[in-house]
Amino acid sequence: MNVDELGAAIRHLRRQQGLSQQALADRADLSRNFVAQIERGESAPTVGTLSRLAAAMQTTVASLLGEELTGPGEAVELAPVPLVADRIAAGTPLFVADHTERLEPLPRPLLRSVGVDPRQAVLIRLGGDQDSMADTIPPGATVLVDRTPVREVTPRGIYAIREETAGDTGCSIKRLVLDAEARVLIVLSDNPAYLPRAIRLRAGQPLADHIVGRVAWWLPRTP
Repeated sequence: MNVDELGAAIRHLRRQQGLSQQALADRADLSRNFVAQIERGESAPTVGTLSRLAAAMQTTVASLLGEELTGPGEAVELAPVPLVADRIAAGTPLFVADHTERLEPLPRPLLRSVGVDPRQAVLIRLGGDQDSMADTIPPGATVLVDRTPVREVTPRGIYAIREETAGDTGCSIKRLVLDAEARVLIVLSDNPAYLPRAIRLRAGQPLADHIVGRVAWWLPRTP
């Protein structure tokens, strides 16, 4: 089951029970917009969110995820994914252990459905002032990043990149375009207030020096 199928399953069960999106959101203590994004397959919910939705519709998480993911009496297979703030380590693109707020359990099948190796997954909570991608990813959202070393850039794909601010190393979310011949990385924002900028790569310099990983999906800030 992928995120689109999960969203369709939630929508089908909601309608079957005669619930509006707002009614389900109220029962699950979520925003209606977030429920709509899940149903459209635009956001993959965490286990905690799935638990809220399942309880609101008087079913189980395993049932929402589909019987093919679990056998009788078996639990959904979970992966502990680090949740960090938008600050990262200097040097190689590794996250500082002290910055890990907690380990968030996510269903392994869902991670694989969006092409993320559970061993390479990390959740990054964006700061409330990160509005450069506000038209796509709202400030304060939590993004799922695949930390598999990036060797190619999907044109205008969304990535987590390393940023230096006042001598501190942080992480921001941007669209990227790579001019491989000129060895230039073009950094783009969805917010027109931010101008494009270029990062020139040294000969032989790996993309991983600047790119933490690709953004697989994101969750808006929840109430």
